[in-house]
Amino acid sequence: MRSCISFVGLLINSPASHIRPGQTYYQDRGRDCNSKYLAFQVRGGSVGKSSPTQINLTAAATMASLLAGSIGGAIGVGVAYPFDTLSTKAQVSTGTETVRLNVVNNMAHIWKNEGLGGFFEGVVSTMIGQAIIKAVQFAVNEITYLWLEKHSIIQSNVMKMVIAGILAGLISSFVVSPVELVKIRMQSQSKLSVNKKDDVTTPPSPVYHNELDCTRWIVKHEGWSKLFFHGLGITITREVPSYVLYFVAYGLLARSMMADILGGHAAPLIFGATAGWAMWIPTYPIDIVKTLVQVQTRVKGSKKEMLNPRQITAKIYRTGGPRAFFDGLEPKLARAAVKHGVTFWVYEVLMGFLRK
Repeated sequence: MRSCISFVGLLINSPASHIRPGQTYYQDRGRDCNSKYLAFQVRGGSVGKSSPTQINLTAAATMASLLAGSIGGAIGVGVAYPFDTLSTKAQVSTGTETVRLNVVNNMAHIWKNEGLGGFFEGVVSTMIGQAIIKAVQFAVNEITYLWLEKHSIIQSNVMKMVIAGILAGLISSFVVSPVELVKIRMQSQSKLSVNKKDDVTTPPSPVYHNELDCTRWIVKHEGWSKLFFHGLGITITREVPSYVLYFVAYGLLARSMMADILGGHAAPLIFGATAGWAMWIPTYPIDIVKTLVQVQTRVKGSKKEMLNPRQITAKIYRTGGPRAFFDGLEPKLARAAVKHGVTFWVYEVLMGFLRK
């Protein structure tokens, strides 16, 4: 099999971080693995059973992977953004006494009051932020795995993947938190269209004209510290396990026989979608709490009480029980499938172009 899924190098956020000279990423040194499904070759050629593929990671190749991954991540989040908006709208009503809308009614409500643009509030800053986030995650995974290869006594590549995922989630959270703070504020605002000002079903909230206006409002009324640190703790709590699950899920799929069966075009779409579900389903309750933490506003000098994650968790449980922690899950899973499938597919296409 030629170019046996070169997108494996990305491994959701780290294009070549787990592929090293003289060793394939998924080859556990402590046991006899079937290299037919473990070895692959980035620039094409046969895959042998006797020895792993040699991959020469030059600085140019690494930069190409970073570029392709960043663009893929930005496009993926842009394409799937309406699903993210639907999920956020559902999340912000969790734990309140307001009537919760299902997905179809939520779509109709947004269309009626805000039009098509309502599905894309905050998309520009999120796409830009996602490109930066992916670059950070790529670099962290690359450096972490290189260090573990050279200095650690860990033999299992899966364990190295877990450690790399932990650090990628931890460090990138410092970028994710402010980007998603602006995104959540944009998506959750109650902006009525000119013709629907008589709609009183939604409580008033600050209306931001665009992402820059939202950022300025946060800095002016809440301060720089809120922009960068409001919700950072709960963001880390979500990101760390998410990326561990994501790396492992994608890694197991990429080393399976399905990689041969699906081929280089279908595999990134299907594996990326599946890995997206693997990272979101277990951590989704944390994401709801995070959304409700970051949607809270308190202007400078105000004595308004801000609920912490523990208090928000208790409030959600009191008002809706365990099921309330999965409000908005359906559009989030649709978003995860589209976003991560497209991210891997775009990455593969760009890497194929850059290798020519």
